[in-house]
Amino acid sequence: MKELARTATYCSMFVAAGAVSGILGPSLIYLADLIHASVAEISVVFGARAIGNILGALLAGRMFDRWQGHHYLILMLALVIVGLVLVPFSINLPMLVALFFLLGAAEVSVNAGGNMMMLWLHKEKVGSYVTVLHLCYSTGCMIAPLVLVFSEWMGQNYGVGYWLLALYALLLPFLLWRQPSPRFQARESEVVPEARQKATFLAFLTVIFVYVGFEITIAGWISTYGILMGEGQNQAAVLVSWFYVSLSLGRLVSVPLLRWIPLQHGLYGLIFFSIIGSVLMFAFPDLSLVIVALWLGLGCSAIFPMLFAYASSIMSLNGKRTGLIFVCCGLGALVAPSLTGPIIDAFSVSAFPVVLIVLALLMWVSFRRLEKMTA
Repeated sequence: MKELARTATYCSMFVAAGAVSGILGPSLIYLADLIHASVAEISVVFGARAIGNILGALLAGRMFDRWQGHHYLILMLALVIVGLVLVPFSINLPMLVALFFLLGAAEVSVNAGGNMMMLWLHKEKVGSYVTVLHLCYSTGCMIAPLVLVFSEWMGQNYGVGYWLLALYALLLPFLLWRQPSPRFQARESEVVPEARQKATFLAFLTVIFVYVGFEITIAGWISTYGILMGEGQNQAAVLVSWFYVSLSLGRLVSVPLLRWIPLQHGLYGLIFFSIIGSVLMFAFPDLSLVIVALWLGLGCSAIFPMLFAYASSIMSLNGKRTGLIFVCCGLGALVAPSLTGPIIDAFSVSAFPVVLIVLALLMWVSFRRLEKMTA
């Protein structure tokens, strides 16, 4: 019963983390108007949040090995709440940049901590639980725009939406305080010998880096791709929602499937699905982008939680290692999406599907290499 209560708390916490991650994009125009900045000027907050993600993951990796997990999560949730409350009071760009740096660092700490707590709680049974956790995260990403729309529907501005999310997050520290933190337990014997663990972990980080680059490149550029291909602005904007709806449904379906199929088979299947979707996008440019977004969302759906569960099955994941995983997530979210814009400028919009094909193939090759190292 205690395991169920803590699992539910972590899932509730991940809804909040997903909402914090997903709220920036839909509120960008509101934030620009709030501080009287142009859209080009306000876009710097994306970089601030990404840098916060990377530095926050580095710090979290060390702190979760030294503090009780729930105590550090409570501190990070408190920072999330403070950041959400203060954003609507921003008076200039430096203040907004500082707040989103703070939110990025705190959100990634909650993300890394939730994954660790779930892993340390459920140990070898963690696969389906981590998938549920990330289903809750993608649900939070989808809820964030709806909360903003709801606040406007009530006759308020988007700032009230930030406060509503802060109000929800306020419940979580009290739930965590009442429950004991799981503890890290090293394995009696490792699947990967000690001499090969460093190389194996680097191979795993490579897969994570490429995967996150693939997912965030789709989420960040598919709407722009749609506009450049002649779609209306509203139709193109909704493509991201279709992508995350499909991603969430895929995670939901994968929860029972993981009880019946090996992780490696599931990962190869999803990566292959992603490759096919990227190839179809290139080979049939007139294919409905809604279908493409749904296809790619299914392909991406459970890759990250499956990779995390696979890593935990072959090596011990302490705070330091988990922190490094999320540093690679931050780098993956920066590098590939940042290079995509210049590539499209240099080679035209038709280069976008090629970028996705290359990333999907690299994901296949890097995972194949990892699997050989752990065979």
